[in-house]
Amino acid sequence: MWFRRRKEKSVDLERLDAVEPVEALRALARENGLDIQKLKLSIPLGKGGTEFRIQRNELWVNDHAGNALWRVDALRPLFRGNRQPPSDEEMGHYPPEYVMFFYGIESNVRLFCALTRPPTDAEFLDLYTQMRRRPDGRSLGPLHDVIWQSAALALGLRPWSEAEYDAVFGQLARSARHFKIGPSSRNYLAYVQTIGRAAQQGE
Repeated sequence: MWFRRRKEKSVDLERLDAVEPVEALRALARENGLDIQKLKLSIPLGKGGTEFRIQRNELWVNDHAGNALWRVDALRPLFRGNRQPPSDEEMGHYPPEYVMFFYGIESNVRLFCALTRPPTDAEFLDLYTQMRRRPDGRSLGPLHDVIWQSAALALGLRPWSEAEYDAVFGQLARSARHFKIGPSSRNYLAYVQTIGRAAQQGE
């Protein structure tokens, strides 16, 4: 599990957690008095606290004290550098240097599903595959938009190359495929919820 990789004695958490934001995000945080190190994605709720009002290109971010709107036109311009990821086999063990990317996606997926409904493994597989193959493809619905926004914030906070982005979403798709045992199975979400609870408890 990815959170356990963060507890290994050889892991330099200070280095891995440090952010190197793109200038637009850095300026947004500065202008709004936000702590860039604590930025999280806000998922806007509409009437009654259950109806989502998501405009994919409008990201609300917060640092637990304040919030601001960050407009992002596309994911591809956020790719930085040419760094190559480990092999697919190694990515399956969640290398410590990629934990914050995985966490940035799956923590928001867990929150979204807790507020709405539990998608099937097949749905997750389709969405993660779409994100890998067509980062800026048309929206397939609110969950897709939340995943897209989560990826945008991850790319905005730390320098990830296109190859690394592809590797992360490739692993997420493989994880969903691993848990898929039928058209209505929901095992991947149960897994994400389990590791989320364990991470919060500091196991």
